[in-house]
Amino acid sequence: MASWLDPSGHPVILTIPPTVYPPREDSVLLDNMLAGLGPGTGKTLLEIGCGSGAISISAAKRGWSVSSCDINPFAVAATIGNAKDLGVVNSINVAEGGPGEEGDWWPEEGVDVIVWNLPYMDPPDTDKEGLGPLEDAAMIDSSCGAKLAAELVESPHILNPGGIILLLHSSNEVGRNLPPIWRRLGWSTRVQRSEVIGDEELTVIAVWRPYAMSPPILMDTCDSTNSEILDGDYQIGQLIQTYKQKSGRGRKNKLWESGKGSFLGSWSISSNSIEGSPGYFQMGASIAILDTFSSFLGFGLPSHSWANGSRLTELGVLLKWPNDIYLEMAKEYAKICGILVEGKTKAGNTRIAIGIGINSIGPNIGVNTAGWRDIPGLQNVKLERISEVLHASMSSVFEIHPLLENTAFDCILEGQYNALIPSFNAGGNQNIGAIIGISKNGHLLTVNGEINSLDELDWHWNC
Repeated sequence: MASWLDPSGHPVILTIPPTVYPPREDSVLLDNMLAGLGPGTGKTLLEIGCGSGAISISAAKRGWSVSSCDINPFAVAATIGNAKDLGVVNSINVAEGGPGEEGDWWPEEGVDVIVWNLPYMDPPDTDKEGLGPLEDAAMIDSSCGAKLAAELVESPHILNPGGIILLLHSSNEVGRNLPPIWRRLGWSTRVQRSEVIGDEELTVIAVWRPYAMSPPILMDTCDSTNSEILDGDYQIGQLIQTYKQKSGRGRKNKLWESGKGSFLGSWSISSNSIEGSPGYFQMGASIAILDTFSSFLGFGLPSHSWANGSRLTELGVLLKWPNDIYLEMAKEYAKICGILVEGKTKAGNTRIAIGIGINSIGPNIGVNTAGWRDIPGLQNVKLERISEVLHASMSSVFEIHPLLENTAFDCILEGQYNALIPSFNAGGNQNIGAIIGISKNGHLLTVNGEINSLDELDWHWNC
């Protein structure tokens, strides 16, 4: 027997066989996240790895229609038995199996939310009492998150349009590797909750299909993708991509030229997706680009933790404030991509266009340029893949989803700040003093004051 408190503070008594995972702090973290979605009336939930049934039963008590599964037959029996004892057995359908397993472990109809407390624990000490071989095997299966992603590629109907997946993972290597797997498959990911328990940081991330109601539009040519967004009538989240711009532009209306096979595109972004100045939109877009590169390299994502950006720095990828990304090549600095944020107010509504140009290879335009193919590990990445993952990364930062909290922009600010420091050390010796942060207005904070314009900086790069 075990007792735990549900999100409303009521004790719940569960019968738990020796081989079944009991509710712990991670279960509480995930259940509180679900409770934050509000009453489950009319909503459907699939819990993978239900264990004792604690989370499924808690959700059923809040009105969710629940399906549960577990590879451990004793967990299936425990969930059914506990659901009967607690009066919600008619609201829960339990099956044996899970991602990567044969059998009908998912419901016939799609669900609104999939939740999974992923295996992350070290295997129990064999000299001490453990959970048993079935649960032990699940706990050390590091590929389980990838298995769910693969299942959804084969059977996308499992998750309803607009649905989300909530995954709890640890701060260990398995946990850091999980978000890039989903991004490479074109899914958005965002941190929703984090809690340090003992020597582990447990994190709940949301996974969803990016801007599901606004599929990208590809044009052979256009004047400017930003102008197309601002002058057209497109939904929020719409990506307009083109192979060629007739009047592409960058900062201060400078002509933007890209080589063949480069990415040229703009997104229609809600002005409410970020609280702050226009500079915040540039910061968010720059983190989305760094996320995209990190995804292909299998690195942790900078949008999930500022510390993840250091591995890109080791490859020479540098962020030049406020809107360019450079690559260090043979002690020179070559521009890979630029960001242009523009706004337009019409009938009282403000529309934001975020334009991004990323070179595939550096065009010969009289200044040092590079492309994503010059980054070690990205030589063979095609334009179509860059487009897909960048779209998911922009959604991860900017999309307003009815079931999710908006991006915690403190993380974006930290990521931006830590990405900037190496570039200043490398070539931005502007005698402005040490960089100590980024202001609420998106300006650089230095020991000598605030910098609000690139014109105040004297970069020592040939760019």
